[in-house]
Amino acid sequence: MSEKRLKRAATEPLEANYIPSLQQAPRQVLWIGCSDSDSKDSTVLNLLDDELLVLRNIGGMIIDGDLSCETTIKHAVVDLQVKHIVVCGHYGCRIVKAASREGLQGPWLSKLSALHSAHEEDINQLPALERDRSFVELNILDQLRSLRKFPEVTDAIRLGRLHIHGLVYDSETDKAYRLSEGQQNH
Repeated sequence: MSEKRLKRAATEPLEANYIPSLQQAPRQVLWIGCSDSDSKDSTVLNLLDDELLVLRNIGGMIIDGDLSCETTIKHAVVDLQVKHIVVCGHYGCRIVKAASREGLQGPWLSKLSALHSAHEEDINQLPALERDRSFVELNILDQLRSLRKFPEVTDAIRLGRLHIHGLVYDSETDKAYRLSEGQQNH
């Protein structure tokens, strides 16, 4: 295999109270999810709706120059001082697919195509049923890297005020799984 060897993200079942509920209204979590997901943000984390600020977009992607996404992240971290940012993808995504990205345009297509190109040889060696699942996981990890490029996020992590998490939701089992990058995921 190439030096860009695909290392499947380790998935661990999301334990109850992964992010403990405050049982009150202050927003403590920015949830970045996919617009075509059927995951239930507040129930996946067992939080009150008022504890979440939700951003849904194409593939749950953080795209350079996406004013809505950038503004939401900065508002959540600086103004609301959320304690957690969750990037949640989902298996069976019709947008984040290893084989086809028909209908996607612009920066979303470019970002997914670049991610796929970087891992194409290894993705193609996986059994067909695992390719899309693996690509969803790779996308989530890529979005975590994109989050870390925001100075506001980096500063909040450094100060111990913010933790970022990658989750994947499986609608077939109605369970969420925490992704591990093989290193501490602040």
